[in-house]
Amino acid sequence: MNQSYLFFFFCFIACSLTSCFVAGPVVSHNGPVLYDQDITYQPKPLWSDTVHHAVYLSGSVISGSGLNVNDEMSAGQFNLSLAYTLKNISFAAGGFVGAGSYKNVTIPDSQAFYYHSKSFGISGVRASINYYVHLGRADLRLIGLEGVYSHESGDYADFRSMVLNKRNFVVNTRTDLFTVGESSELAWHARYVPLQYAFRLFLGYTNGGFSTTDYPTSGLTGSFAYFMQLKRSFLTVDLNTRALYLTLGYRF
Repeated sequence: MNQSYLFFFFCFIACSLTSCFVAGPVVSHNGPVLYDQDITYQPKPLWSDTVHHAVYLSGSVISGSGLNVNDEMSAGQFNLSLAYTLKNISFAAGGFVGAGSYKNVTIPDSQAFYYHSKSFGISGVRASINYYVHLGRADLRLIGLEGVYSHESGDYADFRSMVLNKRNFVVNTRTDLFTVGESSELAWHARYVPLQYAFRLFLGYTNGGFSTTDYPTSGLTGSFAYFMQLKRSFLTVDLNTRALYLTLGYRF
């Protein structure tokens, strides 16, 4: 009799432990694909350059995450920017187009609305202006204002509309974003070789965020950029809140 009680006791413990590992439905957060990752660096001529206006043509490879931190976003982007440097003021304006893929790593294949990946398209315009002080070989761009407008299209935007108000989905269906903020930058040229460098910090705000009890968003976004130009070719590395941009381009 005691052995029977012992047997049922162990069965009860085993069933209890097994139930602990039964996973329930996954809550998925889905928002604009460029949320917290739409700001990129815009190069400008130095005051020490012989020509104070330029056209910058470039291509970017983007790797980032979604509001579900495990989801993966990858894209390619084409950029065109016009820049001018006047005494103590420099500014740039341009546009971009691109396309990419948003990969789901959050929703299991056993759950409703599972998908492997969704395509998207992006386009928009951006601008920046700086007040700077010229010191030797450097332009100290003390105060800057940057802004970008972006529009999203494609399968991932359509998917968000489809799962709006569905159980286990927290969704923001916005496809238009506007980010604006302040920046500070140090740009300079090397002494003996045709090299230019820059470091830029940006802190701003993006509209279109949303807050829930389990996922608060503030709209604050940041970016750190490194820029290097050799003769007319340039490289930019942008580290945003949710994405990394690697950009190669040419100055005309």
